[in-house]
Amino acid sequence: MVRPQFRLSFAHGIHGVPHWTRVWFHGQISIHKPSPGKQVTDPDTMNFIPRTLRSTLLSLITLAPALHAFAQYQPSYTVLRSTQHVHVNRDGSNTDDISSLVRIDTPKGVEALGEQRLSYVGSLETMEVVEAWTLTPDGQRIDVPASGIRTMEESDSGSPQFSDGKVLIIIFPAVSVGAQTFWRARSVQHTPYFPGNFFWSRFFSPHTVQQDTRLTITHDPAIALSIEASGMTGGAVAALASDAPGTVRHEYAFKQDTAFPPEPGRLSLTDFAPHVLVTSFKSWGELGLAYQARARPQAEPTEAITRLATELTAGKTTPRDKVRALHQWVSRNIRYVSMDIGAGGFVPHSAQSILDNRYGDCKDHVALLEALLRSVGIESTPALINYGDAVRLPKLPVSTPINHVITYIPSLDLYLDATSRFAPMGTLPDGDIDKPVLLTATGEVGRTPPMHPQREFIHSHAKLTLGKTGEVRGRSVTRYGGSHEIDSRGGRFADQGREVSQIVDDLLSRFDETGTGNIKQPDPLDLTVPWELTAHFTLDPVVNMPGPAAMTLPVGLVPGVIPGMRTSKAFPERRFEFYCGSHGYREETEMAFPASTRIDRIPPNVSFKRGALRYSAQYQRRGQSLHVVREYTAHRQGLACNATNDADWAALLPVLQRDLRGQVFFR
Repeated sequence: MVRPQFRLSFAHGIHGVPHWTRVWFHGQISIHKPSPGKQVTDPDTMNFIPRTLRSTLLSLITLAPALHAFAQYQPSYTVLRSTQHVHVNRDGSNTDDISSLVRIDTPKGVEALGEQRLSYVGSLETMEVVEAWTLTPDGQRIDVPASGIRTMEESDSGSPQFSDGKVLIIIFPAVSVGAQTFWRARSVQHTPYFPGNFFWSRFFSPHTVQQDTRLTITHDPAIALSIEASGMTGGAVAALASDAPGTVRHEYAFKQDTAFPPEPGRLSLTDFAPHVLVTSFKSWGELGLAYQARARPQAEPTEAITRLATELTAGKTTPRDKVRALHQWVSRNIRYVSMDIGAGGFVPHSAQSILDNRYGDCKDHVALLEALLRSVGIESTPALINYGDAVRLPKLPVSTPINHVITYIPSLDLYLDATSRFAPMGTLPDGDIDKPVLLTATGEVGRTPPMHPQREFIHSHAKLTLGKTGEVRGRSVTRYGGSHEIDSRGGRFADQGREVSQIVDDLLSRFDETGTGNIKQPDPLDLTVPWELTAHFTLDPVVNMPGPAAMTLPVGLVPGVIPGMRTSKAFPERRFEFYCGSHGYREETEMAFPASTRIDRIPPNVSFKRGALRYSAQYQRRGQSLHVVREYTAHRQGLACNATNDADWAALLPVLQRDLRGQVFFR
């Protein structure tokens, strides 16, 4: 997934899905729409595999072409000149004048910069394109005609949403390799998100050459702003004669002659990139309390809410049981719909309206759950968080990278994400785990629980019987924990209605197997029962019989996490930290051979330990059966990994591959 490169303006909202924000995308303003709070349920075979694992495996499996691209990397375009002047008024309203001159260096750049998208919130801002043109390689300037500048509603991300976001689209003429595109625009935000306050940030991508970028921040002396610039030159300067009396002025310059290729899994730019942060909030706590002041009145219990809470918790004697009942009801009955209208990006709707309509975004889910909990005497607080690849908060309080809201219950020290409809109480989706949070009721900065392999796990047990003609009959049971459970529940829910034979065919084809089978599981929406999948299957012949012969262990309808890792090569050279985690995978297989066969040789046991990684494989012959237990554990201290972690994996991979190639010899 390509990530936004830096933000021109604060987010259009704190909500679950999607997070509309105006961003600078390698020199192009675009719209970034991650999907926090919503389960990813990719089609076909991947629904059987948790999203947490899928993202890890797929990012590594696709490294082969990336390795070649690393040495051949050429940015699609070069930012020749960029200017931006942000002026902040005493009430937090502001103007933003920005221009960009970019040279297109590759055919991909033609595709990326043939259009320029500028997004804004129609009810809070106005935006106009002042000037735009293309300079062809032979020096001909072609202005963008009025018909080449279009205004449209912000496009749907694929999830239900209502937004007053607008997009100005500049369609450049005669774009080709070697051409230059220029645009200059002005936006006016007449209504701030938080009255009397302002926050803004811009982060610079390491993947684009920036020859000459200049930023100017000016503000009315009546609004006190803190500014932090990292990786840039400049600072406070004297006001110009043309400035209003008392204007405070800061000027910065940025230059980046070398562009580095993207790296799989790289952390968000907010964790490391050169940047400028501007805010009127004195601390993260003050920002949290400002959110609370607007959100708390929306979470007041009404008579209907209190009646519902009483019904749902009838017979429940402990606070934890009451929380479980209320959380599950909200996650199951309030569907996700983004409501990003005006300041609604930061202010939830009233709890009663959410109950009446049975829909809302993440902050709405939090508000209704807060009202229900308060009805039974349990206090909670919204917790602002990043659902994505950012693992740290910036030094100064700005909206970036916050893009999601979950619930925290202090009395139980418990975090809940009510937009994650497949998450049992006490379990968070992977995007919420081990993240800093801003608790708005108190203004404190907290942290969600870290990943641990005992919580984030997939354990499978398969019993296989080899037939006399080489076919295999099997039964497997797989248990999931943590975010793996959430993603598996979501995947199986999405598979409802699909032909079982198609699901089975797709799963077996992952490891070049064919056959028939079925998978059974509890109701994915019943969060009160453990999540366990049971599969029965018959594989077409996997080995030529009668022997002598040799074979590796079949996989069948278990997730096959460990065999799936064998193509995951480490990235050869990293410059940036990447997103990682802690997981525990155990795959136990019992393979029974026909009584007429004799087992001659089995693979040797394996044990590997390095850094955070542990891998073992135990092989034991029991009469006519082979009992195999493979275990992989990654127990890391956080979500940020570096080249050392890649080196650990590079050391494990040949050990893993050799073990997975191990064969049973028989006759």
